[in-house]
Amino acid sequence: MVNSHPIALFLMVNSHPIALFLMVNSYPIALSLMVNFYPIPLFLMVNSHPIALFLMVNSHPIALFPMVNSYPIALFLMVNCHPIQLSLMPIALSLMVKSHSIALFLMVNSHPYPSLSHGEL
Repeated sequence: MVNSHPIALFLMVNSHPIALFLMVNSYPIALSLMVNFYPIPLFLMVNSHPIALFLMVNSHPIALFPMVNSYPIALFLMVNCHPIQLSLMPIALSLMVKSHSIALFLMVNSHPYPSLSHGEL
């Protein structure tokens, strides 16, 4: 705790952490689900609502899902798993509606290359 405010909250089951909430002013700003004490996905949160989901492998982000109303609206796949490259260097963008992919854009130098929608597949 810092200044009487929690900075992290672990959700525990059978004495094992299964989730970690990072907190600012007693509000969660991030949620990390844990498997064998390792964080797997990471949710960024605003007003206690997830706004983005990072899929993690070996503590490195491999994909980013921006979210609206707790639904993913896009999927960015990453190369080199570096946080700075998450938004700057996507190699593919999948547009999603109600958690279903409706279009896939391959990216070249951060610009969409010919896209495929379900109607064109």
